[in-house]
Amino acid sequence: MKFSLSLALVALAAVGSAQGPQRCSGMRVRRNAASLSPQDWQSIANVLRQMNDDGAISRFGASHDRLFSRVHGNTCFFPFHRRYVLEFENIARRYDPNFTVPYWDATESFRNPAADPVLSNNGLGGNGGSNDRCLGSGIQSNMQVTYPNNHCLRRSFNQGDSIGAWYAPEIISSYIQSDTSLSTFRENIEYSIHGAVHLGLGGEMDTGYAAQDFSFMAHHANLDRLWWDWQNSHNSFLMYDGTGSNGPASLSDLIPEDSSVPFNGATVESVMVLGYGNVCYTYDSSAGAPQSYPSGGSNNGGNNNGGNNNGGNNNSANNANGNNNGNNNGNGNNNGNNNNRSVTSGSSNLASRVLENQGIQNSLGSDVINRFFPGLGRRSGALKRRGSQAQPSNCGEPIPFPPRLTPEWIHMHGYDPERVECAHKNACEIVETLNNSTYTSPY
Repeated sequence: MKFSLSLALVALAAVGSAQGPQRCSGMRVRRNAASLSPQDWQSIANVLRQMNDDGAISRFGASHDRLFSRVHGNTCFFPFHRRYVLEFENIARRYDPNFTVPYWDATESFRNPAADPVLSNNGLGGNGGSNDRCLGSGIQSNMQVTYPNNHCLRRSFNQGDSIGAWYAPEIISSYIQSDTSLSTFRENIEYSIHGAVHLGLGGEMDTGYAAQDFSFMAHHANLDRLWWDWQNSHNSFLMYDGTGSNGPASLSDLIPEDSSVPFNGATVESVMVLGYGNVCYTYDSSAGAPQSYPSGGSNNGGNNNGGNNNGGNNNSANNANGNNNGNNNGNGNNNGNNNNRSVTSGSSNLASRVLENQGIQNSLGSDVINRFFPGLGRRSGALKRRGSQAQPSNCGEPIPFPPRLTPEWIHMHGYDPERVECAHKNACEIVETLNNSTYTSPY
């Protein structure tokens, strides 16, 4: 009997190992930065001051700078920054156990970024001073950092007192829906909204040590949210293709780390699925953790190009173990509209997602939808041009064309200029198509 029981326990252990990391017993919820109260921001400010006094802020800036060439321009971009922001969050929770990194959905104010309330004195702060570019507002006002030398935290908007338009939510929606490989999605995100926000804010954000500005963490939390939405949209939780930081991408790759911010030998697979292992968080506008760990991981044969989870409802937030109850920690039950979380969009605004998708379906022809927005389903019909019918009275302004990355930014990251230009042309074509139709952007 004892021998049979031992065999049974061994068998159960083997099954557990084959299923990958264990599901988190509880998850915190990262909230939209736009929803934070002044008290929430003050709590974040208190933690950042303590972290900076202990040298942690500059250590994160230094580590990102030293790892820069290994974690940009390749597919490791997403898993590295997921682990990096998580490590920041974990360290911050030593000072305040309720701390979570909010995500900054930069598409919400893409038309006039400088007017975003998130960049107000109560939030991340605005532009730097006219002479020294030192940040004198927001949760890091007058902060001094030590990497690569002693200096004030700097901010320098790319158009003087303003910031040029960023990428519209519809462009990001197209990437989420039409990119069928992680390597393609990474490229489109890295060449678009990632660079646009860094360059728009300038100052610290236009350097390899950008992580000293907390807007870096909020920005990359949003990019992580978009990646999670892409993973859910394609049911591809373990897809990791293309080139990694040291050659062909593999889920067993070690995530690059620096001694100042160690990851203790974490692998790429260890961060691929929210709600499993040590990745115990989700987003207030996104699907929760899948009910079971996706098949196709390294423990199941190492299929880097799959990872479909057939055991749970991946496109619903009903599985989230956490609740956005208005506190910054977000621990509890999310009572939002779960159905809208399955609507594919680059925006975190659940109501606007529905309007966006309905507007695209009613305005664009089948060929255009099947090319740019295949997540809306294949349909028949022709594109409806603006001149073909009377304009609706609530017709919004045309969507502005997205900015280009600067030659200096392209060189700094080692990007292929031709691929960057190709991605920009594709984004402009999406905008031109929407502007020439009867589509009215809800944003």
